[in-house]
Amino acid sequence: MDFLEEPIPGVGTYDDFNTIDWVREKSRDRDRHREITNKSKESTWALIHSVSDAFSGWLLMLLIGLLSGSLAGLIDISAHWMTDLKEGICTRGLWFNHEHCCWNSEHVTFEDKDKCPEWNSWSQLLINTDEGAFAYIVNYFMYVLWALLFAFLAVSLVRVFAPYACGSGIPEIKTILSGFIIRGYLGKWTLIIKTITLVLAVSSGLSLGKEGPLVHVACCCGNILCHCFNKYRKNEAKRREVTRHGLGHIVQESLCIYRMNICSS
Repeated sequence: MDFLEEPIPGVGTYDDFNTIDWVREKSRDRDRHREITNKSKESTWALIHSVSDAFSGWLLMLLIGLLSGSLAGLIDISAHWMTDLKEGICTRGLWFNHEHCCWNSEHVTFEDKDKCPEWNSWSQLLINTDEGAFAYIVNYFMYVLWALLFAFLAVSLVRVFAPYACGSGIPEIKTILSGFIIRGYLGKWTLIIKTITLVLAVSSGLSLGKEGPLVHVACCCGNILCHCFNKYRKNEAKRREVTRHGLGHIVQESLCIYRMNICSS
């Protein structure tokens, strides 16, 4: 059987909830590399293909780092904004959170750096006052309402579109790295829903953090980007190598976000 050819249906393929054949996958990659090396001596185009195949791993790692880092930054910024949305909005720009809203204010002092006329609480917007028991009740009601809305949306999106997006995902990823097949666990729908619902869950005030689920997000990025390269798309063992390296990127990013949150608090 030629390991470089497309797999015959039912032969050498893996069903869901099965374990990959590490020896077969390593043999396929070794035979593929040997054939590319032999062909590189025949023509210039084959030599270019050989060089591009050798550097495809570096390019893939770069893309995974950029994509996972961008998503981590987007999740962190969005979570900060939606957390402050429970307390009020910025009249200067709805997309500003509380801290950014007061940065350029001319009426803020160092002692009261979080108080500026551009930031309005929900009681100021609804009843035009921020003092008294009724204003406190309005702010409390809006805070609870937004928190319940965020939590409900997070649960609904996961339940309807991507059940695999629930939880941190770390135990399942460790199982996948050991060679187990779970179809769809690192797919595009899981990545999209995980990113959106992670922001909603953190913003709602639930007792969870975004550092653990970011591992699942980074592994989804690695698995999706692997399909852009033949070297990794057709080899389950090589894809797990990429996922393992992707974990290193996101662990460093999670530590940076964790330290930033500690310093800001």
